[in-house]
Amino acid sequence: MQKEMKFAKYASFYDLLYLDKDYQKEINFINNLLQKFSKSNTQIILDVGCGTGLHAIELKKLGYDVAGSDISAEMVTIARANASIKGLEIDFYEESFQNIDRIEKKYDAILTMFSSINYLVLKKDLDKFFKNIHAMLNKNGVFIFDFWNGDSVIKNYSPTRKKTGSKGNQRIERVSQTKIDQKIQSVDLRFDFKIFENEKKVDDFSEFHKLRYFFQEELKSFLNDNDLELIFSCPFMEPNNQIDEDTWNVTFVCKKNN
Repeated sequence: MQKEMKFAKYASFYDLLYLDKDYQKEINFINNLLQKFSKSNTQIILDVGCGTGLHAIELKKLGYDVAGSDISAEMVTIARANASIKGLEIDFYEESFQNIDRIEKKYDAILTMFSSINYLVLKKDLDKFFKNIHAMLNKNGVFIFDFWNGDSVIKNYSPTRKKTGSKGNQRIERVSQTKIDQKIQSVDLRFDFKIFENEKKVDDFSEFHKLRYFFQEELKSFLNDNDLELIFSCPFMEPNNQIDEDTWNVTFVCKKNN
């Protein structure tokens, strides 16, 4: 079994694993938040941590001028291919959260979805990201992201989970092993993958991911320190419901101050 860099080999099978993910529905949720809280008429959007570009594609279909960025070269290559297949022109950049300012453009809205902000485990990296967000937002710009809620992670995390995806004669199995450290709010994830074709295993590999979960008040403080103000919060995909200790994914909508 071979150890891989994060999202290297995984990227090739990412869309297969998440065939059940309703990207259109998720973007409809985001679109409603943009319509309610953004004051811009242009709506130039950057999707940070865009993965294989499927959220960006749905935004483009709605008429937004959208770009995407991801730290994984493999993810960006697939995102460009996915957009090309749909006949859509979308700029994709290979930049980390900490280095998105190298794009040197400004946006009416910046998104970070699928709790990808949890990969920022150090305060200095989170501060750098939020500084970049503030600098890259136009006046009255909004920043929308979701994250793992610490209250729910501590209460509800599963040490071992299995997820599968299949299409045609190909199938992928992923077993996740999770360890949390409450002292430093860290999550160590080991992913073990098996790839099958015609029900015969043709490959296996592992990846190791370190993440951090957040508490709401802590994130509000980080945001305030970087002149970003929380203006709305809700459970992910549930704008009319209240956040509680069983809410795993929390969505924040923030505006740029100054």
